[in-house]
Order: sequence, then C-alpha cells, then structure tokens
Amino acid sequence: MNDLPILDPRPLRDLLDIGAGMELVQELVGLLKEDAPPRLLTLRAAVEAADDETAVHEAHQLKGALGNLGLQRFAELAAQVEAHVHAGRRDSARALAESLPAAYEEALAALQEAFPKA
Repeated sequence: MNDLPILDPRPLRDLLDIGAGMELVQELVGLLKEDAPPRLLTLRAAVEAADDETAVHEAHQLKGALGNLGLQRFAELAAQVEAHVHAGRRDSARALAESLPAAYEEALAALQEAFPKA
C-alpha cells in the first residue's frame, strides 16, 4: 500500500482543466474535512463492535469518496478494511482501522501541498 502515492492530483486538476474554479476544489476538500472524521469514528467503532454491515458500508463510502479525490493510499486503506471485514479477519481489520486517522492527516497534508488555495 505504501507504494501507492498519497495523492494523484489528476482528478482535481482535470476538474480545473475543464473550467471548474478553485472554489469547487475548496468545496470538495471542505466536504472531506467535514465528512471523513465522523465516518472514521463510525468505521472504527463498527469494526470494534463486529458490526460488519456498518463497517463495510462506511469503508465502502470512504473508499469511493477518497478515490474520487485522488487520495489513493487512503482509499486503498479503506478498501483493505472493507475486504478484511468481508473476509471475517477482524483482527487485521481492526489494525487497519487504527491507521485511518494517520492516513486522513497524511491525505489532508498532500491536498494542501498540491492545492494550497484549497
């Protein structure tokens, strides 16, 4: 997973290239900041409680949103949590879920570096 880039800026740059303003990128980053922390908490709690349905749902939602922003490493981590929960590997899912907050911070830093006005 660490061989994946933290951020592939192409999805957001493509938006800018087709005429979207930096305001849209700012809005998307703002939505990430608003949406991800409660999802991460819910996901971690669901993994801890062996609530597989909620864990899979939250991991899947995160995976999609993060992928759309080009946050490859974070999206892959969410995908791995989802896969481990599906496979019943709760210990590894729990360990992966514990690394989500650091991945979130890493993703925000990469976005800020690539898009300083966002």
